[in-house]
Amino acid sequence: MSALGYCGMNCAACPSYTTTVNPDIEVLRRAEAASASAGGLHWVCLGCTPSDQPILAKYSSTCGIRDCAIERKVQNCAACDDYTSCTQLHDFFQSDSAGAIQKRMNLLRQRYLALTSEE
Repeated sequence: MSALGYCGMNCAACPSYTTTVNPDIEVLRRAEAASASAGGLHWVCLGCTPSDQPILAKYSSTCGIRDCAIERKVQNCAACDDYTSCTQLHDFFQSDSAGAIQKRMNLLRQRYLALTSEE
């Protein structure tokens, strides 16, 4: 279980993840009530990593970014050769109005490139 998604999402800041790993019955009841019309347990989440995560939230199980990262065998998208040209990832970044995910991934990308250039 990791608190960083393949896309760079910080799972520790997500109520679905934090409530699943540290159950709070009142938060769970509110989440269940809010999700009942959407089909139930899609709010239960342990993150999308590692690739063999035994329990995936509905949105994680259908995530194209996750599928691509697993297929390419990268720890996260920052380690992908196509990071700068990936339309799917950069479209996802646009959904984060604060830009925190892209900033995090750009920092991870810089670290990854620095580490790989030392080898």
